[in-house]
Amino acid sequence: MNMPYWSNEQGGEPLFWVKNRPVYLTGLLIIIHCCTFIIGVLAAAFDFSPWFVELSFNTRSVLLHTKVWQLLTYPWVHTPSLAFALDMLVLYWFGHDVEHVLGRTKYLLLYFSLIFLPAVLSLSITAIDPTLTGIMNGSDLIHFSLFIAFSCLFPSSELFLGIQSKWVAIIFLALFSLIDIASKSWMHLFWFWCSVAIAAYSIYGRKVFHFLSPLKTKIAARKIQKPKDQESSPLYKKKTDGDETIDAILDKIAKKGMGSLTKSERAALERARIALLKKDQKK
Repeated sequence: MNMPYWSNEQGGEPLFWVKNRPVYLTGLLIIIHCCTFIIGVLAAAFDFSPWFVELSFNTRSVLLHTKVWQLLTYPWVHTPSLAFALDMLVLYWFGHDVEHVLGRTKYLLLYFSLIFLPAVLSLSITAIDPTLTGIMNGSDLIHFSLFIAFSCLFPSSELFLGIQSKWVAIIFLALFSLIDIASKSWMHLFWFWCSVAIAAYSIYGRKVFHFLSPLKTKIAARKIQKPKDQESSPLYKKKTDGDETIDAILDKIAKKGMGSLTKSERAALERARIALLKKDQKK
């Protein structure tokens, strides 16, 4: 697993619990998106089409009519479509692991960076060349960028048909780029690559500063040259208290089921799952 530039905070702790079930920030985002989707369906049913226009992001509207609220509202405007279900699945599958690695605060910072930064940069493009305009709504690019962040963290993780996540990311990057080029959607292509760059920088940004800092390189070299104790060898590795705790939790699940676990036991099981995923990536 690659070490993220935005380091972890809160250790992947849930926001709150509902009947011994943890609710993380990703789950809360899914709930909000589902609520706004239902509102969008009702607006379409009662022919409130101006609602979509006023809340969707339009570079001309923001620059000429100062509709600055569109910088915040456009991701929550969902048109009735089955694509929304796929969008939420992408957020659920990949956002959860990215949240655990980055931590709640950094994850939220990444999410809102993906909302604001591409929009602001697109405004500068329209200000320079008024013929280049763009309209944006929905959160598909935001959640696809979270998949890119996941692929940067776990490039060897197997997804569809045993294909590693890094190759799936490359295939989709090429496919979406070719679609935008074929349709001459230059603003959308610019927005797309801005979002991808932000997600990749949140993971790989630290490496840039590592290469620019000779001091960090020397410190890392000293740590590598430092002899290790025999006890740190895998042959002498003892079973830790954490391993014994997980074994006890698994025994409890086998005897009484998942519903018997306490909040602390569920949190410990979730931490063990993330640690195992990280361990697999190092192999």
